[in-house]
Amino acid sequence: MLANDKASFIKPMADGLARMLEDCGAGVRVHYDGIEQMMRLQSVSYSSPRSFAGSMKRLGSNRRELTGFVERIRGADLIVVVSHVPASFSVSALPNIEVLRARLPDVPIVNYDLVYLPTLDSWSRVILKQEETKLSADDLRILDKGTFGLERYDWYLLASVGTYLPLPPGAHPYSQIGLDLDDGRLYPDQQGEFEVVVDFEQPRGDFLKFREIQMEALRIAGVKYRVLEGSYTRDEMLAIFRRSAVLMLAHSESFGLPICEAQACGALIFTPDLNWTTAHWLGRDYYSKREPMCSPNFVVYENDPELLAERLKSAASTFNPQQVRKTFIDTQPELFLGDRTELADFLSKVESGEIHARLHPAHRGIGRPGEARVQVPESTEEQNRKSQL
Repeated sequence: MLANDKASFIKPMADGLARMLEDCGAGVRVHYDGIEQMMRLQSVSYSSPRSFAGSMKRLGSNRRELTGFVERIRGADLIVVVSHVPASFSVSALPNIEVLRARLPDVPIVNYDLVYLPTLDSWSRVILKQEETKLSADDLRILDKGTFGLERYDWYLLASVGTYLPLPPGAHPYSQIGLDLDDGRLYPDQQGEFEVVVDFEQPRGDFLKFREIQMEALRIAGVKYRVLEGSYTRDEMLAIFRRSAVLMLAHSESFGLPICEAQACGALIFTPDLNWTTAHWLGRDYYSKREPMCSPNFVVYENDPELLAERLKSAASTFNPQQVRKTFIDTQPELFLGDRTELADFLSKVESGEIHARLHPAHRGIGRPGEARVQVPESTEEQNRKSQL
């Protein structure tokens, strides 16, 4: 498994997947320098004299590092890259996925992500359909050197499929295995306090206006609150969640790992609109436009400060963190405990050769309008069987 150990979603996802794989009988090795190795430039940059000089200086070292890394993972039966859209499909963000495939041509390469690209509104339209969106120039900079579609990986492991857009018709190359976040550090510890956590400031779009309404409502309600700012270690963040009664979202999320972590710690999720939390909608009819519906842990306040203040005071009067945690585990157990049945089915497909290293070209047309899917290439095992016959 290729991951990193930075304070982000990647390490908890990788650690949880390692637990799940071991429970399913697979041997696992997590390389926390794996994402860094996939980022190492293997060619010079001609964008400027300074870039050229710098990339020339690093080129030899980068190539030696990557060669050593490939030898370190040689012999693996499966490679899992833990990375999120858009980086997982970006030529510039992870340029060495194809280098890895060329050097280990018989090993399936799989992406483990929180969400599924064809169901993401803006990123799907940019990456798969080459359409213009409201994404900023800063957002799109990661795609400057081009993108891949779903043909980049042989299969996709997902925490959630259900985001804003319905799935395109046809079969899809994913297994919805959820998340195993149950590492013993997510539990309620509010000690009778009702404290609201206001998420990190998001200066994009109109999100600062939503924050102003949240701050006004907190003053009206007179409840205790903490505003997240600066940086925190993962241990510090989990300690904050354990003491929290409410996580107040600052912006719309394609998934939002803290939404799961906070609920596991007994905190309610306050949002102005359920369209901010589409990956957490209940139900799995992903091929149809779904009606927004979340568990009772999600409180909607319609961006009205008076209504928000009223709902904060109501929540404070009835708050039961153990019930919030129970509701989360009862309604969406796969987002805390993972789905080992789905993971075991995926592993059996890898072992049988149904998922193999030549499968990825077949995914090229998925989500791309007017582009047919290609025939599924045969696995090496199937080719050998036919040659023996």
